[in-house]
Amino acid sequence: MNIKLSFLFILVFPLLSSTQIFAQKIYPTSLTTINYLDTAAVKKYQKKIDTHRIKIELNHIKGIASYYSANFDGTLTATGEIFKNSKYTAACNLYKLNTLVRVTNMRNGKSVLVRINDRMHPNMLKLGRVVDLSTAAAQKIHLSSKGIVKVTLDAVGYSKINPKKQ
Repeated sequence: MNIKLSFLFILVFPLLSSTQIFAQKIYPTSLTTINYLDTAAVKKYQKKIDTHRIKIELNHIKGIASYYSANFDGTLTATGEIFKNSKYTAACNLYKLNTLVRVTNMRNGKSVLVRINDRMHPNMLKLGRVVDLSTAAAQKIHLSSKGIVKVTLDAVGYSKINPKKQ
């Protein structure tokens, strides 16, 4: 019995470690403990955060997502770039600017990778909103017709370049 167990360990363990290496090549910081939360902003907006709807952990947030109006196309973002609804970008007050975040629709499991390049109005936190997605990103996760959906946000890394169409 002990020989079978050690044989299984020798056979299976290399397979598991190679998949972890493969995942790290795709998203090199996906398994990191680096804190991408904007702790100064979390402290600043602490009284405005609806703790019944928003749950904040290290690099992981649960809350409600909405999407930008088409009227914002061409306006400047917090990073100084021009906003385009056709790119995979988002606004969030809780993550640092230029953080890559995986947004997952909790209703259907669809996800999209976006870059935080803007800030929301602080009062949105009172409504349980944690992220405003571009139209392209909202369509990717099939945001509901109401314009809001429960999501989870997971910080993946840092980049000044927007994620490509997925």
